This record gives sequence, C-alpha cells and structure tokens, in this order.
Amino acid sequence: MDDLALARRFLLEDPLFYVNMLEVLRRGSAEVLAAEERGVVLLDHGSGSYMFALEEGAAELLDLIPGDAELVTGHALWCLPLLEERLGLHGRKIVRSAAWTASQPPPLPEFEGELRLLGPEWARWAAEHYSSDFGGLDYMLGAVERGLLGAFVDGAPAGFVGFHDEGSIGMLEVLPEYRRRGLGEALEAGAVRLALSRGQYAFGQVETENAASLALQKKVGLELSDRELFWLFE
Repeated sequence: MDDLALARRFLLEDPLFYVNMLEVLRRGSAEVLAAEERGVVLLDHGSGSYMFALEEGAAELLDLIPGDAELVTGHALWCLPLLEERLGLHGRKIVRSAAWTASQPPPLPEFEGELRLLGPEWARWAAEHYSSDFGGLDYMLGAVERGLLGAFVDGAPAGFVGFHDEGSIGMLEVLPEYRRRGLGEALEAGAVRLALSRGQYAFGQVETENAASLALQKKVGLELSDRELFWLFE
C-alpha cells in the first residue's frame, strides 16, 4: 500500500474530524510527508499549511514540520505547546470541524433575495466588508476564483460566503442591516450545495467559543466533531 492509500485509510477512521485533510488529498494539492499506523503528516501546497493527525506516542513525526513553518493545522491538541515552543508561532485558534455527511445536499432555505456567484469586480467590496483581520484584496480575488457566493436583496449586495485556501467554507458575512432575515442560513446552505456540486467535501471549521456560528452549522444540517483541532500561525 502506498503512502497516499495509507494516509486515506488513517483519515477515514474519523472522516468528520479529518475532513480538511481528506479534501486536500482529494484535490491533489497535498504532499504526503508521513503515513503510518500512528499518524499522517501532510504539506498542503494550496494553503501552505502543514497538517497532521497523530496518535499519542508519535511526537517524533512532528520533526517533519520545519522550523520556518508559518501555518500548521493540528488534529492533536497535546501537540500544541510543543509546536508553539519549537516554531515560535503565537497565533492560535481552537476549532471544531463541521461537515455535511448526508447523502443528499441541504435544501436552499427561502429568503427575500437571491444567491449568485460573484466576479472579480466584487473582490474589493467583499474585502472591505469582511469583518476579520485576515484576508485583504488579494485573498478575496483568490476567493472569487474558488467560488465566492453573494446574497442580494432587492438587487443590493447583502452578504457573501466563500472557500478558504484549503477548501473550508468560511468568510460568511451578512451586512448589519440585513441580519436576522435568514441570509446566513441561505449562504451557508448555498456554499454546501456548491461544494457538493463540484465533488468537494463540504466542510468548515468553527472556533469553539463562537456559539452563533456553531448553532448555524447545526441549523443547516452540518455535523460537528466532538474533538477539537487547532490552527497555529504567526
């Protein structure tokens, strides 16, 4: 069995938790650095992230992550302090995986408006209205290429959702004046449907303290992982 098959076999033991790693393997953007019975280490060239899933006792596999790594996605919280000390990275997010696991896509909820894919002329508008400090115009131009879905009410832009570099659904924004009208649910369901139509895993990663976003995932019908993973960055 080759490394790719070994990696997939390990990750498919918990596909909800490891869905992000399965997605980068599916699309062929990941290099398998290690694949064995105790864990898997990948380098996703699409996002630049080192991703790993390790059982306890396999800490030596972390040595495959170089000292100059700037982005790490870890599916073993016990590794977090080890990597923080070795890599000197101080940004962190603890998240849960959310994925669509049903055989059929979710229905698109009715709302007062429509969804449509946005072209590059909308990238600057999306960057200006994205509430996170992560992103910028160049990132939004990439998001347009990956599929940036906009919500419009009476012809006016009211919100958007897209896909991050590694394939997760994110960047969900609804402008303040259009909130509490069901647009967030419609955008999330629309992104899931778009991902599934393209043969992708439909998944997102939600910070453990973001109760509103966790509730939205459940409302749309995504399943949440019981275990937590982390992002480590500069």
